[in-house]
Amino acid sequence: MASLDNVAEPDTDFRLVYQPIVHLDTGSVAGVEALCRFSDGRSTEFWFKECERLGSAVDLDLRIIERALADLPFLPGYLSVNLSPSTLRDPRLSDLLLSSDVPTDRIVVEVTEHARVADYLEAQRVLGALRRAGVRVAVDDAGAGYSTFRHILQLRPDIIKMDQSITRDIDTDPARRALATALVIFAGEVGASVVAEGVETEAELRALAAAGIYRGQGFALSAAQTLPLAPLTYTPALFHEEVNGHQEEPERPAWIDMDATVAITAHGLLSATAAIETALNLLRQRYGVIPEEEFRAIVGSAERQARLVGGVLRDLVRGLPTGTLSLLDELSGSHPAA
Repeated sequence: MASLDNVAEPDTDFRLVYQPIVHLDTGSVAGVEALCRFSDGRSTEFWFKECERLGSAVDLDLRIIERALADLPFLPGYLSVNLSPSTLRDPRLSDLLLSSDVPTDRIVVEVTEHARVADYLEAQRVLGALRRAGVRVAVDDAGAGYSTFRHILQLRPDIIKMDQSITRDIDTDPARRALATALVIFAGEVGASVVAEGVETEAELRALAAAGIYRGQGFALSAAQTLPLAPLTYTPALFHEEVNGHQEEPERPAWIDMDATVAITAHGLLSATAAIETALNLLRQRYGVIPEEEFRAIVGSAERQARLVGGVLRDLVRGLPTGTLSLLDELSGSHPAA
């Protein structure tokens, strides 16, 4: 791994804590986000602004990433690290992340939505090189900064992290619920998944499930912590109660192998299905008053998501073992046409 021994650090020390990002419907850990805590007790926001003033923000970013990469062998799932837009322009970033001893398929870089990207073409070039090597891209704090949709459209992230300002009180605020479901539809359109930040209550978990969001992080799931990470205490009973109408996880037929590939596919199908349901609800609520242009846009989105679900399911059926189709017929009570 490339060393940053010559990088100037700010006049303070810091430690890293890691917050799990959790699959809400299974209770498994998808990955962790590296977060910085400073020894003088002052906030991360304070120190990053101070480093921006002193011209050392990029150096701090790179030092944090280097420390996080050293912890990677002891972390579950993927490692998500935060980048300021200015760090994207520094060639040391690629040297660090594309080192031969870094498993790039376990790395996610989060570009914060709070800061402006001065040159999207340069950002696309750098992120494109990282992606070709296997690194994934996330837009952080979506919904809280300068231009969420421009950020997403220009950077085309693999992951959209919904800001905690939307997650907070989503169970009691119809406007937040509408914004979250719209973000799910938008993410489906650009091929991204949504992670809810700042999940703090069981009621928020239920509301996220209803909005079609199946990954989250926050105190309701696990606090940020130093290594070694404690086992999760979160169980997905509430999620299954909301989605399936009872607390027990539905029994799966023996032929279903829930490995990582199947789990990822299932999450994609659930998000697409939720997007279709949201589109239909919007049409139902606004029947008779919705403008034709908006009507066509919503219907078009639902149709694209339906085609996505159908295509994935057809691919899954083609890959099922011999004899499975007859088992599926028995389980569903249907019979193929002669």
